[in-house]
Amino acid sequence: MLLSTKSKKLIRIQYFQPPGIPMRGRSHPVGDFKVQNKNPHFNDISVGKRIRYRRKMLGLSQKQLGHSLGVTFQQIQKYEKGINRVGAGRLQEIATLLDVSISFFYADISKKEHVSYPRDKGISNKEEDFLLKSFRELKPKKQKAILCLLSD
Repeated sequence: MLLSTKSKKLIRIQYFQPPGIPMRGRSHPVGDFKVQNKNPHFNDISVGKRIRYRRKMLGLSQKQLGHSLGVTFQQIQKYEKGINRVGAGRLQEIATLLDVSISFFYADISKKEHVSYPRDKGISNKEEDFLLKSFRELKPKKQKAILCLLSD
């Protein structure tokens, strides 16, 4: 309850309650209500890394890219870290500004999907299979370093 200073009357304040979600107090949902996960998804992180990579290739700062998009540099940071998801329209704007196609941002994601190779049928055990799959997921620079170690 709140006392109004002008009319000396008690005013009752009601808090907003979303429809269909029973509340216990002001901010505690009752029941099975699921809170959205705060951890960034692999796809969001991957897209963000590609945005950062291309921005740096062009020599743009986060502030410059943000100004071109009409957002703050903090928002660009969030996109690049995968904290905030980049919507389809915004991703199209970024692709246009960075002079790449939208598929450029999904290159890492498509590699993460399981791809069957004809030679995989000759793998004899689980350890070899695991080793081969892990090697294929590495970046080319790390693959080269491992191959150098093996050739010595």
